[in-house]
Amino acid sequence: MGHAPRAASSRTFPPPYPEGLFIARARGLLLTEFVLLDSHGQEFGRLRLRGSPAAEFRAGNYAATFEASGRRYRIVAHGEEVLVAVPKGRSIDELEISCGDQTYEAQTSLFRNLAVASYPGGEGAARLSGGLTGRRYEALFAPGDGCALPVAVFLLWHVAANRRRALLMGGLMGG
Repeated sequence: MGHAPRAASSRTFPPPYPEGLFIARARGLLLTEFVLLDSHGQEFGRLRLRGSPAAEFRAGNYAATFEASGRRYRIVAHGEEVLVAVPKGRSIDELEISCGDQTYEAQTSLFRNLAVASYPGGEGAARLSGGLTGRRYEALFAPGDGCALPVAVFLLWHVAANRRRALLMGGLMGG
């Protein structure tokens, strides 16, 4: 079992940060864009799925791209890697995520529309849960950790993009 490569930069998403919680609401019938709202219902960013396997996060003047290459995922902003994730071993639902100097272990469940990232000791860093249709998600994350928000937004992208791909292919519905 290999370790995730370290992200080249500890640069995280720009302020203003939501305080430990955000809601993501899908726009459009094909779930191609999520509006990200803080706990007061104020929009702080948008995540646009740009086809498989890319996406873009925007918050004000800040923009980051989400990319997948083989079994490696990454978030890039201003030409630098912000976050890198790789599957653990041959698992399709366990990831090792690196952001700055922090490493997280994540488990995802597309069927349950759920993802959880934890610190190596097991303490939770980010939790994403969504409704049955995948049109609304709630993310809880450690507010004191500068990488917990990027990890939560990455989990949103990872779960939403893979569910969308499976649904379009008929995989989750048995079609």
